Amino acid sequence: MCQKGYIASKSIDYAKIEMSVAKPLLDYAKSLKPKKGFAQSFSAFKRLLNYHKKYYRFIIPIVVLAVIRSILFSVEPLYTSLIIINVIGPPANTSLLWGYLLVIISAGIGFAITNFVLTYLHGLMSQYIVRDIRTDYYRALQGKSFSFYDSTGVGDLTSRATVDLQMVDNFLRTWLSTVLNAVLTTIIIFVIIWPISPTMSLISMVTMPLIFYFTTRLWLQTMPLFRNMQLILGKLSSYIQQNIVGMKTVRIFRREKDMVDGFKDVENVYVNTAISAGKLQSIYMPLGPAILTLGITLVYVYAGETLGIPGSALAVAQVGNIILFARYMMRLTFPIRDVSQTLGSWIIAYAGLERVLEITDAPRNVEDLPGAKDIRIQKGKLELENVTFGYARERPVLNKVTFTVEPGEKIAILGATGSGKSSLIYLVPRFYDIQEGSISIDGTDVRQFKLDSLRQQIGVVLQDVFLFTGTIKENIAFGKPDASMDQITQAAKAARIHDFIVSLPSGYDTLVGERGVTLSGGQKQRITIARALITNPKILIMDDSLSFVDAKTEQEIQSAIEEATKKRTTLIIAQRFSTIKTAEKILVLENGSVAEFGTHAELMANNGVYKKVYETQFIQKSSPILEEVGGA
Repeated sequence: MCQKGYIASKSIDYAKIEMSVAKPLLDYAKSLKPKKGFAQSFSAFKRLLNYHKKYYRFIIPIVVLAVIRSILFSVEPLYTSLIIINVIGPPANTSLLWGYLLVIISAGIGFAITNFVLTYLHGLMSQYIVRDIRTDYYRALQGKSFSFYDSTGVGDLTSRATVDLQMVDNFLRTWLSTVLNAVLTTIIIFVIIWPISPTMSLISMVTMPLIFYFTTRLWLQTMPLFRNMQLILGKLSSYIQQNIVGMKTVRIFRREKDMVDGFKDVENVYVNTAISAGKLQSIYMPLGPAILTLGITLVYVYAGETLGIPGSALAVAQVGNIILFARYMMRLTFPIRDVSQTLGSWIIAYAGLERVLEITDAPRNVEDLPGAKDIRIQKGKLELENVTFGYARERPVLNKVTFTVEPGEKIAILGATGSGKSSLIYLVPRFYDIQEGSISIDGTDVRQFKLDSLRQQIGVVLQDVFLFTGTIKENIAFGKPDASMDQITQAAKAARIHDFIVSLPSGYDTLVGERGVTLSGGQKQRITIARALITNPKILIMDDSLSFVDAKTEQEIQSAIEEATKKRTTLIIAQRFSTIKTAEKILVLENGSVAEFGTHAELMANNGVYKKVYETQFIQKSSPILEEVGGA
């Protein structure tokens, strides 16, 4: 009986997709607690202000226009009062009416124009700031290591760049002009009404703190709930994205109802949170108008007690002042309400910004070390010495792996599923960093290379074939955007895909769908091989790159690989003996350690694991791939 699983099946493991994903999502949704206060968000706000620094060309006009707008906003009540006092009289003077009306109309038009320009500039600035934040976010994503993407959902990352930043944009569009409007309008109105009647000024102002308090309380209590709703949506996006991608698996195992039920459970938490916010709104929303009415009533009571002789000029002036104070009280509620709303909207904006900055600021697991250089690989000699690595430090996947690959050698790597084959080859271009030991090329530790320099000289064909939406030509030239058409054609010929491409109506300009869905598995695989070869790498790594091809295509690609690897150091994860037999040496991994390493003849003479696997494969000629070698 042979050792089990050294050449594993490449059939799809449908049960691998985690069908209970709704439970951790539900637990996350239920665990969210409303955050109160702004202390924890102060540093985030300062960070946001830093993005404003280079946009003084917008900030200065916004401040100037805000001053003009506040002045114009205060004109109409004042001139309405003057109409009552000076036009209606006594003594009546109708000749002043049209002058006052002209001022009111001009102020209204000026306010509308100023407000339009102010809103436009504010929106323009917010777009530029959000663009900068999103660019920093996207740049950070490009620098993350494989381990980051191993543990982070695609849907959640997309939600941060879209939904979360939209909340930040909503805040940025209004916050500066809102704060300026509230401060300036309050100052201007107070300057106008204080000389008229200090007592009535104090009475009219006394209710404003109450309105501000209850309105702010409303937003401080509801916005954390909206924040939680936003966080749930982010996780829900990841859940939906995963289930859409895995829809075939869901159908195969008839789990549609379970998926819907899991979705509904999370949706219920979301809806209940929204209902709680709605209840708070229904309690606090009526308080502002009620307090405003109370304040106006106090003004009427005071004015009524001090009203002069009916019909006298003093009485008319008092009526004009009453209307003036009442109108200004109503007008002050708008900027006060807007400031309260802005404070609340910051909470939800902060939730989005927090999620974006969490990714932007996350340290890179793999980055250039101090003193790293652009180093040219001359020969391609690869040495691994006592290499230990694990995705979790306490659970090593590779343990003290040591072997040497001479320049130009082709090494086939065998091992059961989970033996560390893919992990091993990903360490060479530093997609992950080792925990112990060393990996060197031509005697230089790979950590002394700059990442760009290292990866530019190492061609990689991944097991998970991925093509971008675009043309075949663009996909082949992805690793070398400045490649000439001749270089693209030569790479395609080397990968034995040229003849197929030119047979298409649009040739190399043929568009492929998302992830290359319009091509077969073998066609996509050969395009990715061409993509790796076009960079003319000194070291070539192929992660089971023949897994999706038929026997005829396999022969074509094998001959292409033979030609392409003559002068390159090559590591190939092998699942077929057609690959193994062309390798100069064979590395057998077992539980993360090197079980055997040598030529085919040497390993056969050792009478060890490799010989048993080889003999089992040779006997079972019916299939080039063994689903379970040991179970044959």
